[in-house]
Amino acid sequence: MIEGSRIRGFDPVRLAEMIEQRVVSGSRRKYYRFRGSRFYGGSAVGDVVGCNLRCAFCWTGRPRDDVRLGFLVSPEEAYRRLDSIAKTRGYKYVRLSGGEPTIGFNHLGRLIELFEQNSSYTFILETNGVLMGARREYVRVLSGFRRLHVRVSIKACSPELFTKLTGASPDFYEYPIRAVKHLADYGVSFHVAIFAAFGDEACWAQLLERLVDAAGPDLLENIEVEPLVLYPPAKRRLRLLGLKPRFYYEPR
Repeated sequence: MIEGSRIRGFDPVRLAEMIEQRVVSGSRRKYYRFRGSRFYGGSAVGDVVGCNLRCAFCWTGRPRDDVRLGFLVSPEEAYRRLDSIAKTRGYKYVRLSGGEPTIGFNHLGRLIELFEQNSSYTFILETNGVLMGARREYVRVLSGFRRLHVRVSIKACSPELFTKLTGASPDFYEYPIRAVKHLADYGVSFHVAIFAAFGDEACWAQLLERLVDAAGPDLLENIEVEPLVLYPPAKRRLRLLGLKPRFYYEPR
């Protein structure tokens, strides 16, 4: 466990650096499983250990916070595992999920490169956008890949709600919005997912205006509304924080 990570108002960039020291060794990075998934019409997934946000609604259990879990995998081994799942099941997409994949960026870059060189899959990078907002050079590197698509998950529509839901300082609310601008500036394929279960319509309308300013009106055509599914870890955290969503789904 990374000590102090539950303190309200933490620095998620600094936390990412601390996590990286524990989940990365050379080019190897910690995962806790590889699996098939129905999302995107079927995708092979590598779930990574460790995230630099502490979202109350997160579906991930212990591997999000407890960096002692999982096993180190080289980019080549991660490629082989994901490729095998995708081939066996006839998937067109591979992706990283679970924790925050941009922690350990060298591993990520090499993994995407292997797929670019050896397959025709689309690689989907699911991210909270904080590190890409802080480090424009990450997006510059990603812009060199032709079959990459980035999904930026925006957790809240205001700095105050961002801190309440993620635990991070409100100063970092802007970083995912910066990430969207960087992606648009470099011409990287991406879309935005908004977590609208908390916050009113006026709040989200203001955020959407800011996203249009950052990336242009075409962004609105592909907005994804990310559902809240009350898996046991999410239900427990929300209850402890006294947070009530506007809408949600029960897991089935």
